[in-house]
Amino acid sequence: MATLLNLSTGENVNLLTQHIFGRHPGASSTVLKDPNVSRMHASIYWDGECWLLQDSSTNGTFINGERVQGDTRYQIKKEDKIHFANLSGEAWQVTDAQAPKSMLVPESGTNVSILLNDIAVLPNEESPEVTLFMSPAGQWICESESGLSTLVSGDLVGTQSCVWRFIEAKSVAQTLQIETQSETNSCDIEMYFEVSQNEEHVALNVSLQGKKYDLGERNHHYLLLLLARQRLADNKAGFEESEQGWIEKERLGQMLGQSETHINIQVYRFRKQIIKVLPQSLLLPQVIERRSGEIRFVYDNIHISGGMTSVENADSTQDRVNKIAL
Repeated sequence: MATLLNLSTGENVNLLTQHIFGRHPGASSTVLKDPNVSRMHASIYWDGECWLLQDSSTNGTFINGERVQGDTRYQIKKEDKIHFANLSGEAWQVTDAQAPKSMLVPESGTNVSILLNDIAVLPNEESPEVTLFMSPAGQWICESESGLSTLVSGDLVGTQSCVWRFIEAKSVAQTLQIETQSETNSCDIEMYFEVSQNEEHVALNVSLQGKKYDLGERNHHYLLLLLARQRLADNKAGFEESEQGWIEKERLGQMLGQSETHINIQVYRFRKQIIKVLPQSLLLPQVIERRSGEIRFVYDNIHISGGMTSVENADSTQDRVNKIAL
């Protein structure tokens, strides 16, 4: 992610894929207060390979002390110093010239921008209300209580206290190398749960295209176990695939003895774990799916050894749940 540092004020700016510097507060990505600066002074943008600067001002823009021509695009590099309007004004140094990343720019309630890598939760990991993750097609998905939505640049994403605007790094998305012929669907994935008799310990292994990945024992695996059992029970009962595995979040909270916030935290922790363990995880369908008031386990190729054998008996696991240290 490219960044510019104001050497006078210490302000850091993360560059958008099309970033405008100027005095116009409505049109400029970064507002400059120098009266010699034009309303829309200069723009820096990502062309898919490098960052280019183009001047559109009256008083000019300077890179490393040299004035740039208004009809020419100049590649900027790390350590370059940029002056807008005059060399005696504030200097901006290029501290990073890497390719852009999709990001959330604050609109209200916060002044913190959020760079999007693989998964993010809002407002924070301790109180997740909204989850953002990348789909196998390279699109950013927003998951909230209202369901799933595909984000496009300019969309607003908000929690109870803060609102951000989603800015997509289109050139990165377009060059993201996702081989469609190698994309994996849920039929290629097998989930193996190993459960102790008292259900104090739940280990999980994932088999992907014949290769096994050991996810070890985690507290959040018990949540997955309950969802997996519901999926198996509904499949056995002959439910349509689209209706298999759904559990009301209120009921799930009762089964786990946890609030919805704690459930959201466990889902997020599992998603982070799967991303870390499986390098190709962005090509996989999400393991957990939500709809209004309900949640389910997506995959149906499930193997459970040990522990309980039916969803009905899961309601009697409260003693075990109370021992979990979140």
